[in-house]
Amino acid sequence: MLDFPSLFMAQVQASTQVQFVYDIAAGQVVFVNAAYGPVLLGTNAGVNAELPALLARIHPDDQAYLAEHWARWMRGEQLSEIEVRLQRVGESAQWFAAIPYYHVGEAGGPLLVCTLHDISAAKHHQANSDLFNSRKNVTLEVLSHDASGAFIMVEQLAQYLREELPEAVQPQVAQMLTMLENTSRESVKMIRDLINLEFTAAVATNLKVDRVDLGDIMRGPLAQLQLGYKLLGHHFTYSLPAEAVYVNLDVSKFTQVVINLVSNAMKFTRDEGYVQVTVTGLPDRARVQVADDGIGIPAAMLPHVFERFTRARRLGLRGEETIGLGLSLCKTIVEWHEGTLSVSSVEGKGSVFTVEIPLAEGALSRLPDELVEAAGF
Repeated sequence: MLDFPSLFMAQVQASTQVQFVYDIAAGQVVFVNAAYGPVLLGTNAGVNAELPALLARIHPDDQAYLAEHWARWMRGEQLSEIEVRLQRVGESAQWFAAIPYYHVGEAGGPLLVCTLHDISAAKHHQANSDLFNSRKNVTLEVLSHDASGAFIMVEQLAQYLREELPEAVQPQVAQMLTMLENTSRESVKMIRDLINLEFTAAVATNLKVDRVDLGDIMRGPLAQLQLGYKLLGHHFTYSLPAEAVYVNLDVSKFTQVVINLVSNAMKFTRDEGYVQVTVTGLPDRARVQVADDGIGIPAAMLPHVFERFTRARRLGLRGEETIGLGLSLCKTIVEWHEGTLSVSSVEGKGSVFTVEIPLAEGALSRLPDELVEAAGF
């Protein structure tokens, strides 16, 4: 008969992931596998002596998050994995997925059995992918705005010239102007179809949620929007919170929502007008507001702006078309994040679109007392 305990112990010792058992009542690590040395640069025999220095490396922004999960572990809850960062001098933070198991234990008391999986490489790849995605989406929106405006102007000039031509002008001139007009119109439609297709394809993928600092992940896309619109002669500004605001987000989908709201604001704001994005952290939620001083939304249209194929759809000031799906999809994505998307507007004075989503876990202000004492905080 197989000796299963020995088999599983051999597997644990051979693992490249750190696995340990923590005696909660004693405040001691009673087991750690061989991976502890190469992954966390410690020694198995000195793990408890090294524990304060290890805990002191927990990223300040993750301490409250870890504290809340610790409190839930103490109540005997079985939780799914959490992600925490350990700071390193002169290097980027080391990311770990902690996969815990709360064992009630025998007379000795409860045990926390945990696996630490180093996911630093995956997190860095994800961050680069999200940044690339947001830059791609911003570039598409800005270029489509610029290119659409140019084609619409060509279309309008062709219409004007064709209408002003005297009857004696050769018929082929009128035909060429008509061709130019139709080509410009089709080019604008192709550009907008490409943008709508890209947005719809992004929405169709599964939600991948991470705990992120909202201000940090919005900084890159908003800075690129500001640069792009400045080159086009438009006024765009943004404001980010001074402190970290942690939320659970699908970064790619959420940034696309904000980009779409900014693009929508630009459609209905004159060239001399202003569009501003403000990111704010509130006691129980995060808020993103996209405000403009454009033409606003008629009161009769306001109740319908988030409807699928809404009757509130209309051409932008530069002739930009819409299929009426953008705001409906934006609202859906925000609701997937357990948030709300609302609008207030006064015709002739502008609009404000407001996104609010819950803050991520971490209501407790610090690590639990036993860990604070061990870490020497």
